[in-house]
Amino acid sequence: MTIFSVLISEMKSMRLCVFLFLFIFVLTGCEQNVDNFSQYPGFAEYFEANPPSHELPGLREQSLIYHFRPRFMLGAGQPKPIDFYRDYIAHGVLRDGSSKVVSRYVTQGLLNAYKDDPDAVFMHVPGGDVYPAVVFGRINRENVTFDTSEGQITHLLTFLSYHIVFRTSGLPVGIPSWQEAMLGLSGNLDDWHQLDNYTTVILVMEGDGYGRRKPFAVILQQHDNLRTYLVDKDIILPYDDRVVIDVAIRSNELYPHITGRTRHRAITMPDPKGMRFLLTGEKKPLFAGYDITDSTIETEYSLSFLPPDDAFYTFKGFLGERRHLPGRDGPQGADYNTLPELKSMAMQLFSGYWRENHQGDLERLEATVVKKGDYVGFARLQGAELFKSWKRIQKHNGH
Repeated sequence: MTIFSVLISEMKSMRLCVFLFLFIFVLTGCEQNVDNFSQYPGFAEYFEANPPSHELPGLREQSLIYHFRPRFMLGAGQPKPIDFYRDYIAHGVLRDGSSKVVSRYVTQGLLNAYKDDPDAVFMHVPGGDVYPAVVFGRINRENVTFDTSEGQITHLLTFLSYHIVFRTSGLPVGIPSWQEAMLGLSGNLDDWHQLDNYTTVILVMEGDGYGRRKPFAVILQQHDNLRTYLVDKDIILPYDDRVVIDVAIRSNELYPHITGRTRHRAITMPDPKGMRFLLTGEKKPLFAGYDITDSTIETEYSLSFLPPDDAFYTFKGFLGERRHLPGRDGPQGADYNTLPELKSMAMQLFSGYWRENHQGDLERLEATVVKKGDYVGFARLQGAELFKSWKRIQKHNGH
């Protein structure tokens, strides 16, 4: 081979590397160009104004959370959920901000001692005993104000959250084969990053939640997006009040149960083009794809409770290995699930409410997110739409 041909070959390899890096950068979102998402502007101010409590839910609240606990469905061969502390944290290495090893035998107490260090890294080392899965439940109450044709109306709402945990997070199955091949050069598609702790179901109830009134809405975390479904319209609760949720193959994202193999539109970050694709299914961005569910097996778990200020929720560092490619670092605590301006329970409820192929929702998206990058404005408009739909359902049901 001549020197000239060697140079050409090296240039092609360099272009391939650059393309691969950019490809991964775009596909995986890269967390808004912030190295650590917990340090994104606005989080510090939000949590200072809304400090997480150190109190566990009371016995009556625990009973409420237990009654409405979801059913999670997996497909044959899918990895099962885990016990965060006994399966995951008990097997690994904790390093501080200077990369010094703190301990190779990490406990809940030790992890909590380092939860405020944004440079702390816990790297999981698979192995050891396997324990029954644990889902963490908690409760929030918030006075939520809706914009209506009759002015603003405020309701006390109760939010029951259920956090199911997986050892690893993979990429969506429904991406083109050429993208799988390119991404496979840089990592394991089934183990794209360690730990999936943003996989959350939130049930929304009117009032304090007591009296066994069923939830009127369900919020599901899907990648870096939230999706709100109205009960008795978008999603049906079975006789025992336990909503049935499918876990997507490889990515672990959560969707309302549908029998048979089903595709769900998926994007990595809620940018304007991606949001338009979610609403319309048209003009799929190059780096969007589809989650696939084909769930037939209910997974067993025990329900447990942590204080809201526990490291599982509030850890500012990395709860998984740092892999130095965009989107492959371990995540932060489960409370860092969306942008700080959408962190209130009201905004999570509103921002996730949109309907596929709904012209009005699309027009509101175009006027806010697409033209102005105004996600808060879109959420507020959709909150008004949610209120109208919710009250129509109540009227139809005779309430």
